[in-house]
Amino acid sequence: MKRFLLVPAVMLLLTAGCITLRPVTNMPQSGTTAASASPPPTQYSTGTSAATDTPQPPAATATPVPIDGTLTIKVNVRSGPATSYAALGQLDAGGKVQITLKDATGSWYQILYPATPGGIGWVSAQYVTLAAGVQVPLAATPTPSGSQGRVLQIINVRSGPGTTYDSLGMLQPNTTVALTGKDASASWFQISYPKGPGGYAWVTSQYIQTDASGNLPVLDAYGTPVPGSTTGPLASQPAATATVGPAFDNGDSAANPAVQVTFSASGTRQITYSGQVSAPAGNPEDWVEFTPFAINVNDAMLVFSLTCTGNGTLTVTLEKAGSPVTGWGTLACGDQNKLITLPVGHPLEIELAPTPGQGLQLVNYVLTVENMP
Repeated sequence: MKRFLLVPAVMLLLTAGCITLRPVTNMPQSGTTAASASPPPTQYSTGTSAATDTPQPPAATATPVPIDGTLTIKVNVRSGPATSYAALGQLDAGGKVQITLKDATGSWYQILYPATPGGIGWVSAQYVTLAAGVQVPLAATPTPSGSQGRVLQIINVRSGPGTTYDSLGMLQPNTTVALTGKDASASWFQISYPKGPGGYAWVTSQYIQTDASGNLPVLDAYGTPVPGSTTGPLASQPAATATVGPAFDNGDSAANPAVQVTFSASGTRQITYSGQVSAPAGNPEDWVEFTPFAINVNDAMLVFSLTCTGNGTLTVTLEKAGSPVTGWGTLACGDQNKLITLPVGHPLEIELAPTPGQGLQLVNYVLTVENMP
């Protein structure tokens, strides 16, 4: 049986501010199939079908004395400290939680959650109120082996050492990664990656700057050391072009939005949600639902901001009960503090989808909606 060394990973955080997150299960990731001579790529998914592999949360250390907290809204309990982890269940607003740890960013709390076999789960820290002055202990992180690299440009992270393996995500330029091995030709590096099989994944070495390649063990496609192999310098490789992979399909829809919130004068008045969509493959759209409020009038004043990165742009539409809303205006990437007037008392759904273009269009975005009092 293959043994893995526990190494730290940079946890990716995709959260919504002041929102109720609806559980969105993982749907199979579309992608190519590995060649028959290679081990089959690991399939990841978030949808109506059961996921074959769910990203594993960081291993818990000895549990400290739990800290009491109170939930401000209804939240998902997840298997790890990010929205990419599977939803284990939900807890209602006003519910009490017992907190044991926080992640490295301080954005997620590990809580006691008896409904799961492991007895723990994770909730977004922004929705938990603690007593004044209480500090949540940081989850212990193992010391890295010292072999690290810096990402030079956006690259895919894959489940195996080759482009035929499934894309598990992407790394942005200047990201630091922990290097744990290389393939026989040193054209692929194995890295610590929490969503990969056993917490590991592979990246092409052409776009990793490092002086440690000669110290890395040679591994096969399963991550097992190759008998009789020796470490050596990075092999000279022809120039390659980093590919942009599709976004993970979170399976949300207008009927089952990824985000759902009701604004009120005494409660939530702003949400911030970040996501990733792509076309023609991957996650084709995201849905954000909100119900505006206003005091003694029929229309609410809302302020929208939308920032985007990637190689495409977004098409944004507004719906009410499945029908397009007309006359509300437009919202596009780059709009900041745009004032839009909308009717109160009914849930409204925003659809964010990549604008069709040549080749794969991948867009990372951050949407902020504020309901003015």
